[in-house]
Amino acid sequence: MHAGSGDPQKTTGPLPPGMEYDMESAMKQYCLICCLLLGIAVAHASAEQQPHAAPGRTDHQQQYESVEERRIMESIRDTDSFVTREKENVEDRKKELKRMEAEVDKKIDQLTRLRNEITKLLEQKSEEEEKRVTELARVYEKMTAEKAAAVMGSIDQDLAIAILTKMKTKSAAKILGNMEREKAARLTTGFSTLDKP
Repeated sequence: MHAGSGDPQKTTGPLPPGMEYDMESAMKQYCLICCLLLGIAVAHASAEQQPHAAPGRTDHQQQYESVEERRIMESIRDTDSFVTREKENVEDRKKELKRMEAEVDKKIDQLTRLRNEITKLLEQKSEEEEKRVTELARVYEKMTAEKAAAVMGSIDQDLAIAILTKMKTKSAAKILGNMEREKAARLTTGFSTLDKP
């Protein structure tokens, strides 16, 4: 048997030109598909490893998800609540102050009315006393000087001076002339003091 002879089905020679082109094209397509599949797999893995951002939220909003930011926000909310409570307390105090002011104003009005009533009563009393003194002065003027001096010497000095003030000067002089010297001197001093402007 010759060394060159063998199985007629095994061919070691080159492929036909058309068949060689088809194999090269198939290999290119196969490599392209593999690259696409590999790229898709890598992109999918990267997407799973990245944190999902909430739709519609910005990077500035996403930073509030940290523990420190949450603590800060809670502190701000607590501060806002405290400020709100303090404002309510201030408003309550204002209302209480207004109520107390109204009560004080009411008391002041009552005291003012009471003072006016007392003043009116005192004026009435003063008028009545003045009227009574004027009547007593007329009575003493009708009396003799000796008798008037005796009676006036036994009454209160202030009342005696008030009576002398309401009398005519001539009648008052006669009464003082019939009194004891010391008593007349005291009444004269008081009478002259009242006559001073």
